[in-house]
Amino acid sequence: MQPFLTFIPVRSPWFWLGTGLIAVLIRGLFLDVMDVDAAQYASISLEMIKNGSWLQVQHRGIDYLDKPPLLFWLSGASFLVFGVSNWAYKLPSLLGAFAGIWAIYQFCLLFYSPKTARQAAFMLASALGLMVICNDVRTDTLLLGFSTCAIWQLAAYLQQERWRNLLGAFICIGLAMLAKGPIGLVVPGFAVGIHLLLRGPWRAIFKWQWLAGLVVTALVLAPMCWGLWQQFDLHPEKVTNGRSGVSGLYFFFWEQSFGRVTGENVWRNNAPAYYFLHVYLWAFLPWCLLLPAGWIQLLRRFGGSLLTRNQRLNAALHMAPPEGYSLGAFTLTFIALSMSQYKLPHYIFITLPWAAVIVAGWLNVETDAPQRRRWAYIGLYFAMTCGLIIAFLLAGFVFPTANPLLWGILLGGTGWLLRRILLEPFPTDSDVLLQRGVFAGVLIGFVLNFYFYPKLLPFQAARPVAEFAKKQGIPANKMAYFHRGSHALDFYNGDMLEDLPSDLDVRNRAKQEGAYWLHTDAGGRRELESQGVPFEVVQDFRHFQVALLKPKFLNPTSRPNTLDTIYLLQILPNTK
Repeated sequence: MQPFLTFIPVRSPWFWLGTGLIAVLIRGLFLDVMDVDAAQYASISLEMIKNGSWLQVQHRGIDYLDKPPLLFWLSGASFLVFGVSNWAYKLPSLLGAFAGIWAIYQFCLLFYSPKTARQAAFMLASALGLMVICNDVRTDTLLLGFSTCAIWQLAAYLQQERWRNLLGAFICIGLAMLAKGPIGLVVPGFAVGIHLLLRGPWRAIFKWQWLAGLVVTALVLAPMCWGLWQQFDLHPEKVTNGRSGVSGLYFFFWEQSFGRVTGENVWRNNAPAYYFLHVYLWAFLPWCLLLPAGWIQLLRRFGGSLLTRNQRLNAALHMAPPEGYSLGAFTLTFIALSMSQYKLPHYIFITLPWAAVIVAGWLNVETDAPQRRRWAYIGLYFAMTCGLIIAFLLAGFVFPTANPLLWGILLGGTGWLLRRILLEPFPTDSDVLLQRGVFAGVLIGFVLNFYFYPKLLPFQAARPVAEFAKKQGIPANKMAYFHRGSHALDFYNGDMLEDLPSDLDVRNRAKQEGAYWLHTDAGGRRELESQGVPFEVVQDFRHFQVALLKPKFLNPTSRPNTLDTIYLLQILPNTK
């Protein structure tokens, strides 16, 4: 096994590009968590270490049945070791992403040259989607890492038939399922199935060792299954997500994933089947326009080798590709997720490692037509240009700044890149092309994590509210929500705030406890006023849901009209 940065000379461009990527990704650890999903998972992790209920997950004291517990377990353990903070929450997921990058490098070494392996790893590390998911942490970050490790280990096992690889593969499959459900098994199944069908030996599909591996996965899943059984299956009287008689095991193994295709799952947003096509335009930036060429060429090579025995044609196609794992993991997963009735952008990020393998493999097939390759280079330059234009707009228009360091890095880096392209627009060495793309990715990531997000996240009111409350000496147990909850406020307050559903509940708490503080919005304030609930406005905060960016918010002139007002009210005891 060869780590892809070890032994790279300090003078090598790869060393400095790798250092830049690591700096960008580590910077994301210290950015605030975003409402809704990332902040919710952070608050669940915090609640888990407070109540000590690791197998029966709860959220604000209520049984939680949505995502598997691995993210909560790892982030909760990180809190216990390092203390509660942004970086402690995100650290396990970032390490999972690094494991995925390392695994894709090791996977490629089984079938390709070290040059191709290094390119695939850097391509994945510099993809915009990976940078986003390492900052706005969801369960998909761990899913990407462990599913990639699983496929690498399965490929190594089929090549070398070592039990340690089989054991590692099915442990990783179990961890991937603990991260986000059965898709952690389905994607490796797609990868292995397509590889064996296209490259053989077909009889390996029926190896009895797969059953032994599934036993290992079952052991990994056992603690979660036991918790689900005790929490839900033994208590059909519980009302969960508005339903009674809910089976936690059925929900995990079927409804939450496959139910989105069959329609059994209640979550639907009616996103079209082509939804992930336009997601890929930014998620795999700056490599997105290379992917169609690489994918089509991969299909041609497999098709040519399967449909003809003509030696000349096979030679022209460079024979069949050395592996079919990447084709199965990317193509079948893309199709399966596109069939879901509920789609969000980060769902497709599990395919990013295999898109990187497809593109890197294609770039190093020397027999491909030079003219077609030239058009692909133009596509890369176009995507890089679009990404850099976005970076300039973020620093010059969305949140305009005159910071000389920011502009020096952005202008200097872009100028150096442009000069290199003009001197040699179509390099014959694919390493040169890849280094340019990675450098553009580093510049884009630098602007995002070092400037844009630090400017954007303060528009999320939760952190300012929590910091204001601490400065004023307001304890978390003396705060509550009214018509406006915030997972991020729970996290930054260090406690789960009570949600009061009606003005009567607001009055009753004041009668029982005396004065306390209420987090609400303009509508909640008006309702309390209309019902005659006595209160004082302690502070107001401007707020925007930063995970759902809109053009009007990004435009500084129209931004004020997109902001909500969040109030911190002191509810006074009702003497009437």
